[in-house]
Amino acid sequence: MDGLQMGPLTGSGLDGYIAREEVISQVNACPDKQYPEVTWVQYGIVPTNQVAVIASCGPAKFFAMAPSPLLWPGMADRIFGTDVADLQLGQALADHLWERHGAELMAEALRVRGQAGA
Repeated sequence: MDGLQMGPLTGSGLDGYIAREEVISQVNACPDKQYPEVTWVQYGIVPTNQVAVIASCGPAKFFAMAPSPLLWPGMADRIFGTDVADLQLGQALADHLWERHGAELMAEALRVRGQAGA
């Protein structure tokens, strides 16, 4: 995937865009189907016209992002609805993120489950 960036959220450029509120929410917090302790969100990054997906569970927070395939309308103008192409990109990003960081997210989810059952 062209322009793919991924890794821990903390210290990434993405966490800066979020802190400065330069993102639009495309998919609100959604629990993972198999590991509901893992939460998924998707953002459109306004200044860069990128789509980002974040998976988090406790302190484990990872992201994947890539340029949106859409040049028009601009990301800032998509606040009234997310285009299907951005949703498809988000799914592909989630798949890449899970391939790379799924083991860490699963381990954290199982740790959280163990604490809940204690």
